[in-house]
Amino acid sequence: MPPIRLYGRLLLAALLALPVVLLLSWWVDEPLSKLLHWHGESLRPFFTGVMRLHDALIDTVVMQQPLYLWLGLLCLFCITRLLRQRHCTIWLVAVLTLVSSQAVRNLLAVYFNRPRPFQVFSQVAPDGGFWQVVGQFDAFPSGHAAGTAALLLPWTLRFPKVRPWLLSWLGLICIGRVVLEYHWLSDVVAGASIGLMLTCGWELGTRWLRPSSTVEAASVAAGAT
Repeated sequence: MPPIRLYGRLLLAALLALPVVLLLSWWVDEPLSKLLHWHGESLRPFFTGVMRLHDALIDTVVMQQPLYLWLGLLCLFCITRLLRQRHCTIWLVAVLTLVSSQAVRNLLAVYFNRPRPFQVFSQVAPDGGFWQVVGQFDAFPSGHAAGTAALLLPWTLRFPKVRPWLLSWLGLICIGRVVLEYHWLSDVVAGASIGLMLTCGWELGTRWLRPSSTVEAASVAAGAT
């Protein structure tokens, strides 16, 4: 079980990503997207396949019957909590991060009203700036990055053996959204940061629901380091 200080540090890192997002939006977003627009043709078939696979899995697992998924995760939490399983709260963290990440992302997208790169290149919008005066846009932050981070990070942080695979998939999704001109680089960084922030926040907020023996053992381990 990761110590509480790890979640605290990661939560702080996610909050400190804001200056990085601003720098990317000012200096990197448009030059990178223009470079990929003119020279990224060879990359698009691969990332198109990645996104189709990802969207098919998400549509099957998450989007078809989200209410049943959420209820199922809550039931798993209740059952594993009664059985005093060590990782019982991961089911609760999973449903909370899934729901809250999309809610936060959708609210921010409406507020920032930022066009996507392909909308700028097709002259639907004049530039990639925030708060466009004309039109309704939803590029910032990336919903795919936020949702994928929220879906994968609870398992990534608790189970080191699958961490490289899950982080690699999250990276592919984030890169793919940029290569396919659906998002600017700052969009996916912000989306992934939201997923990380919510994951750590819910992990810390639900820690008291773990079986007492697990919490005590984690506290002893944290104090011994």
